[in-house]
Amino acid sequence: MIDYHVHTRLCNHAHGTMEQYIGCAIDKGLSEICFLDHLTLNKQGRDLAMDPVAVPLYIYAARRLAEKYKNRIEVKVGMEVDYTPAHAEEASAILDRFSLDVIGGSVHFVDDENIVSSKNRNSTSSPNAGFYDHYLELLGKLLDYSGFDVICHLDVIKKFGNHPPARFFDKMDEILTRIKYHDLVVEINTSGLSHPAGAVYPAPEILRRCFEKKIPVTFGSDAHRPEQVGRAFQQATAILRNAGYRNLTGFNRRNRYEIPI
Repeated sequence: MIDYHVHTRLCNHAHGTMEQYIGCAIDKGLSEICFLDHLTLNKQGRDLAMDPVAVPLYIYAARRLAEKYKNRIEVKVGMEVDYTPAHAEEASAILDRFSLDVIGGSVHFVDDENIVSSKNRNSTSSPNAGFYDHYLELLGKLLDYSGFDVICHLDVIKKFGNHPPARFFDKMDEILTRIKYHDLVVEINTSGLSHPAGAVYPAPEILRRCFEKKIPVTFGSDAHRPEQVGRAFQQATAILRNAGYRNLTGFNRRNRYEIPI
């Protein structure tokens, strides 16, 4: 089993050392772990992400640990880019300087609101239809940007229990068609099972559509603590198999390969 979405304390809201995350992955029998820490250039999220000047240190540390543990587990390193149109070129300029294994794309900000941060959430509010539409619009713009390998937590907009209306899933079908056209991978993110959403990202309905469109998938725990590595993967595997999948996707220097479930 693999975990391709693990954070570090460099992002300012995770805990534990990189070595502790690797140790937990080994204890749980994982064959690969990939650090995928935040690159956030939007000013509203800078305090919850890695400082861009720390990126070389982060990559060096991961590569050093990969060598140390090479006989026990494969350690990969990538970045999760918090996509905003205004900062896409700046993010690309940073990433182009480094040799990474995988680059994930996420939408965390809608109308300047951090939709994944409980600190910025008004617990009494419920998103209107336009909010969901804007989220999908930003996903579409993300797909116009050619710097990604994986689309992370595709329907994370439901994180706080506000599950999208039916028409959201209809519009998502167009997004999935474009994901297939750009030959991208969709992440099955198990963190949603620990959130008010109470479900993986994306929803099983979306996963079934991904399988119908032959979109490859990978696993990510979105771990922010070492013990969260590989969380709920047995449950996620059952969801994945029910959707029709029999393989996951791994990466090495942005070249991908299949891993049987």
